[in-house]
Amino acid sequence: MNTKKLMIRKSCAEDIPLIQYLIKCLASYEKRPQDMTGTEEQLKYWLFERKAATVLIAEYDKETIGYALYYPVFGSFSVAGKIHLEDIFIQPNFRGSGFGSLFLAKIAETVLSDGYTEMEWSCLDWNKPSIEFYKSLGAEQETGREYFKLTQTKMKSIAAMISYGKFSGKRGIK
Repeated sequence: MNTKKLMIRKSCAEDIPLIQYLIKCLASYEKRPQDMTGTEEQLKYWLFERKAATVLIAEYDKETIGYALYYPVFGSFSVAGKIHLEDIFIQPNFRGSGFGSLFLAKIAETVLSDGYTEMEWSCLDWNKPSIEFYKSLGAEQETGREYFKLTQTKMKSIAAMISYGKFSGKRGIK
């Protein structure tokens, strides 16, 4: 690999079709292609109008080889800006050649230069190659937390309970 041929750049609105394609590739790799339901219009809105996240594009010799998507998080205890790396993806034919390590290093360089102090991410528990890769770079696996989510439907249901007086305030919902 000629590292001089690897270029990492921040995406622009014209990259939306490419970003959507790469997200679909990641969804397929993660065995969840049905979960990629976002449209190009939604991506444009959230990435470039709301500026909710940043996308970096990795290109080698002018060929797109991967992407990373991250967004800021705030650590209240440390009073520090961090980033959550939502996606990092390298096309299969470029894996195992050092591109992932170099791309992650470039992501780290970029977020540090933007003033962030840490980077966090999650990995599917079955994805052993990625877990081993992250550990080989010195990433620490966080323990002691359970992750939760509320879907939009559940959030609407909970919010409606306040309007209908079904929220007790002690242990949640009556």
